Amino acid sequence: MMDRETFQKNILSIGSESTFNECAIALFKHQYQFNEVYRRYVDSIGIVIEDINQYSKIPCLPISLFKTQRVSCITEHDFIQAPHALVFKSSGTSQQERSSHYVYDSTWYQQVALNTFEHFFGSIKDFAIIAYLPSYYENKQSSLLYMVDYFIQESGTSISGYYDLIKDDFTGVLQQCKVQGKKTWIIGVTYALLDWIESDQAIKLDASVVLVETGGMKGRREELVRADLHERLKKYLGLTKIYSEYGMCELLSQGYCFENEEFNTPAWLKFQLREINDPFSTILEGNGLIKIIDLANIDSCAFIETQDLGTVGALGGLKILGRVDNSDLRGCNLLYQN
Repeated sequence: MMDRETFQKNILSIGSESTFNECAIALFKHQYQFNEVYRRYVDSIGIVIEDINQYSKIPCLPISLFKTQRVSCITEHDFIQAPHALVFKSSGTSQQERSSHYVYDSTWYQQVALNTFEHFFGSIKDFAIIAYLPSYYENKQSSLLYMVDYFIQESGTSISGYYDLIKDDFTGVLQQCKVQGKKTWIIGVTYALLDWIESDQAIKLDASVVLVETGGMKGRREELVRADLHERLKKYLGLTKIYSEYGMCELLSQGYCFENEEFNTPAWLKFQLREINDPFSTILEGNGLIKIIDLANIDSCAFIETQDLGTVGALGGLKILGRVDNSDLRGCNLLYQN
């Protein structure tokens, strides 16, 4: 792999399948060499490195290994010495094993998250960032909270922050946004947004408001089909569209869902599928178990097999169908019904 700074620039400027493939193959070889957990996994399934010439052939590490192994290309000594290193942890109870993602350079994560935001929504300086994420506050190592903290900082307005939409004067907040000429970008955990619209504090929102739900009921409400959830939110809030975010602590990148219920991604992240009963298969279009290539995961593992079921359309968008049996519930994913 070329020097780090050049490789990062190449990732953020990917504009074709061939460039994505070139970056993916280079990163695969790098991570096979320096990530001991990934190398042991690749060797254990009999992969011949020289045979990997296309990204769809790259083996994906089972995501469960982030719960039991230190999945990193960086030595413990170098990680401890790094000025911007941090560890993200997944949500979960004390009875559940939690995933750990060793992020060598948090400034790179910030750059990736901001590029993704601005690709989908425009300049963050145009927005006030409103966060309604009550259950996440308990997880001080949440990647979502870290991302939102950074967005609040980058928005450049004192209006941005964490709010309780039931208890706080949200009408006043929206008025401040208008006075400052700011659009409003609201991100909320699903169960809390439902609590809000069922309270007497719910208000009709201007069509310019962007509302993003993170998915997940945290065991507090019955799971909803995403289309039904969005219709309910639109009905009570007067919006014509609702957005969803796909993210997890093991990934540095995010996907966003718009009108067609398919999650779309920045150019450096791709969704693939495999047959349920064939761990070595790859399906580029259709139904199966979701595999993710996130080239932003330079220092951990960019090639991950999740425990989610999905369908990928002709343009690469992902629709989540559910979760395989015996998988731990993950807070950032909303279950679908067939």
